[in-house]
Amino acid sequence: MMDSKGRLGMTAREELHRLVDELPEPQLPEVRLFIEDLKADADGEALSAETLAAIEEGLEDIRAGRTLSWDQIKRENGL
Repeated sequence: MMDSKGRLGMTAREELHRLVDELPEPQLPEVRLFIEDLKADADGEALSAETLAAIEEGLEDIRAGRTLSWDQIKRENGL
Protein backbone atom coordinates (compact mmCIF):
# COMPACT_ATOMS: atom_id res chain seq x y z
CA MET A 1 0.00 0.00 0.00
CA MET A 2 1.30 3.47 -0.90
CA ASP A 3 0.52 6.66 1.03
CA SER A 4 -0.27 10.07 -0.48
CA LYS A 5 3.44 10.95 -0.69
CA GLY A 6 4.42 7.73 -2.45
CA ARG A 7 5.79 5.91 0.62
CA LEU A 8 5.17 2.20 0.79
CA GLY A 9 3.68 0.38 3.76
CA MET A 10 2.96 3.29 6.11
CA THR A 11 0.23 2.31 8.55
CA ALA A 12 -2.41 4.74 9.79
CA ARG A 13 -0.66 4.79 13.18
CA GLU A 14 2.69 5.62 11.57
CA GLU A 15 1.09 8.36 9.50
CA LEU A 16 -0.54 9.85 12.61
CA HIS A 17 2.79 9.83 14.43
CA ARG A 18 4.39 11.59 11.46
CA LEU A 19 1.66 14.23 11.40
CA VAL A 20 1.92 14.87 15.14
CA ASP A 21 5.70 15.17 14.86
CA GLU A 22 5.24 17.88 12.21
CA LEU A 23 2.79 19.99 14.24
CA PRO A 24 3.94 23.29 15.75
CA GLU A 25 4.41 23.05 19.51
CA PRO A 26 1.54 25.47 20.35
CA GLN A 27 -0.99 23.15 18.67
CA LEU A 28 -0.03 20.05 20.65
CA PRO A 29 -2.18 20.67 23.76
CA GLU A 30 -5.33 20.97 21.61
CA VAL A 31 -4.45 17.83 19.67
CA ARG A 32 -3.74 15.97 22.92
CA LEU A 33 -7.18 16.85 24.27
CA PHE A 34 -8.81 15.78 21.02
CA ILE A 35 -7.03 12.43 21.01
CA GLU A 36 -7.80 11.86 24.70
CA ASP A 37 -11.49 12.51 24.01
CA LEU A 38 -11.47 10.14 21.04
CA LYS A 39 -9.93 7.45 23.23
CA ALA A 40 -12.40 8.11 26.05
CA ASP A 41 -15.28 7.90 23.58
CA ALA A 42 -13.95 4.61 22.23
CA ASP A 43 -13.61 3.33 25.81
CA GLY A 44 -17.14 4.49 26.66
CA GLU A 45 -15.88 7.18 29.05
CA ALA A 46 -17.30 10.68 29.53
CA LEU A 47 -15.70 13.75 27.94
CA SER A 48 -12.92 15.44 29.92
CA ALA A 49 -13.66 18.46 32.10
CA GLU A 50 -11.54 20.59 29.75
CA THR A 51 -13.58 19.51 26.73
CA LEU A 52 -16.88 20.10 28.50
CA ALA A 53 -15.67 23.58 29.48
CA ALA A 54 -14.63 24.30 25.88
CA ILE A 55 -18.05 23.17 24.64
CA GLU A 56 -19.79 25.44 27.14
CA GLU A 57 -17.57 28.34 26.12
CA GLY A 58 -18.49 27.73 22.48
CA LEU A 59 -22.19 27.64 23.32
CA GLU A 60 -21.83 30.91 25.23
CA ASP A 61 -20.15 32.46 22.18
CA ILE A 62 -23.05 31.32 19.99
CA ARG A 63 -25.63 32.73 22.42
CA ALA A 64 -23.74 36.05 22.49
CA GLY A 65 -23.55 36.17 18.68
CA ARG A 66 -19.77 35.74 18.55
CA THR A 67 -19.76 33.59 15.42
CA LEU A 68 -18.29 33.65 11.92
CA SER A 69 -19.87 32.50 8.70
CA TRP A 70 -18.25 29.65 6.77
CA ASP A 71 -17.33 32.18 4.05
CA GLN A 72 -15.54 34.37 6.65
CA ILE A 73 -13.61 31.39 7.98
CA LYS A 74 -12.54 30.36 4.48
CA ARG A 75 -11.44 33.93 3.65
CA GLU A 76 -9.47 34.29 6.89
CA ASN A 77 -7.70 30.97 6.23
CA GLY A 78 -6.98 31.65 2.56
CA LEU A 79 -9.31 28.95 1.28
